[in-house]
Amino acid sequence: MERQGAAGAHRLSGSEPLSAMTGGSCGSLKFLSLLLVFNSRAAAVIAVSVSVTVALLEAYDVMPSKRAERLIGGRVYITQSGEASLCGLVAYLFILCLWQRILSLCGRSASVFLDKLCIDQENEEQKERAILDRLLILWSPSYFDRLWCTYELASGMRDIILTPIHVAPALFAITFSLWSSIIIFIYAVTIRSYFLGSDVQRSGSDVLTFDVVSGVAAFLCVHVGGVILPTHLSRRLANSLRLLPQQLESFSIREANCFCCSHYHVHPETKKHLPCDRQLIFKMLLQWQQDFTGSVESVATLEAFDFRIRQKLKPWVLRHIGGAHVPFSMLLACVPLMCSTMDYIPVMIELGGVPAFRLGLDAALQSFVLGPGVATAIMMISAAGFDYKNHVGCDLFLTLLKSTASTLVLAIIWASINIPRSILEHVGWQLAVGAVLVVPTIAIFRCCCSRAVGGSD
Repeated sequence: MERQGAAGAHRLSGSEPLSAMTGGSCGSLKFLSLLLVFNSRAAAVIAVSVSVTVALLEAYDVMPSKRAERLIGGRVYITQSGEASLCGLVAYLFILCLWQRILSLCGRSASVFLDKLCIDQENEEQKERAILDRLLILWSPSYFDRLWCTYELASGMRDIILTPIHVAPALFAITFSLWSSIIIFIYAVTIRSYFLGSDVQRSGSDVLTFDVVSGVAAFLCVHVGGVILPTHLSRRLANSLRLLPQQLESFSIREANCFCCSHYHVHPETKKHLPCDRQLIFKMLLQWQQDFTGSVESVATLEAFDFRIRQKLKPWVLRHIGGAHVPFSMLLACVPLMCSTMDYIPVMIELGGVPAFRLGLDAALQSFVLGPGVATAIMMISAAGFDYKNHVGCDLFLTLLKSTASTLVLAIIWASINIPRSILEHVGWQLAVGAVLVVPTIAIFRCCCSRAVGGSD
């Protein structure tokens, strides 16, 4: 069956899924979503590998490194400080953008099928390549208003991955704002020397002023790009998800949007006549009804399809769409704190003993608690409570209010990780706080995982 102006889709060779996207969504959102799904994990693995390699080379003096002060257990240590984080960032950006091109050199890259251009009806080989058993649907609020999209999903509901299209920009906003703040903190001394000159040339007030400015810049990078923008996007996603149950409950095959009917069966560009997709779907449903039951009653057939949407598709979609719960592995792939903690490796090798253990524990908590907790806290707080978008002032106020709440939660987590390591002398305090942070983190993500498993049944 041919589709006019339907949802765009990507066809991926081999065992990869056919990736379907809503036609009403911005192309940049689709591109970011595909980067997130297909490239982010590879980018994270290679970035961490590069950071570890650079850190080890610095630890054994193969690469030059600087000296820096580190506060551990109330004592100041003068230790190595290197370029592992920066190298990890460069590797992450390179792989995130070019991973499929790299795979193409090995003949393994994903070929792309755009079903917005319609399935080839003449070439059987191309037609077969365009129809696979697995789908990745990038959901936007207009998806289930469209007749073809709903019909295809209701006809399958098997081996389908359903993810909101606004998750990717929210996660990448967090990713790159955190990278920016990390780079500002790491290279603050270098930047200060560049602008203020050597130690002899600059005064204490100049240094203090510059440190305050760099601190404010890092905070703004995190708060504006890493909290406020993702909060706005997450609120938009949460509002759409609130409307989704009613959207599916009130679905009518007779009233759903259809490209051909919306343009009065005349193609807007070529001015050629468009056959009616709605009538084509009606005939197909009637044929199925006749094959299985022997009935040729069209009204009953259409009512049965609407009933299937409400009773079968609706609970399936609500289980699978995830909402504010992003998989733990995807959060690890997007949040850069694991790369930034690789700078601890030369220090741990140099110090050894309890200080090295405390730095390692700090790195683990930042990577596996604070990192995933950033996006999770922002999305859950954004989705919580009431919302109001009909007035610009109220909309902005709620975004600032919820982003402030997210900032406070994340500041508490960050302080709980860093203060015991930096100030408290006994390592037991750090272990106790670590346990307090790890237990709820495991509980939250196990709950999300169990929902996903339950949704796949």
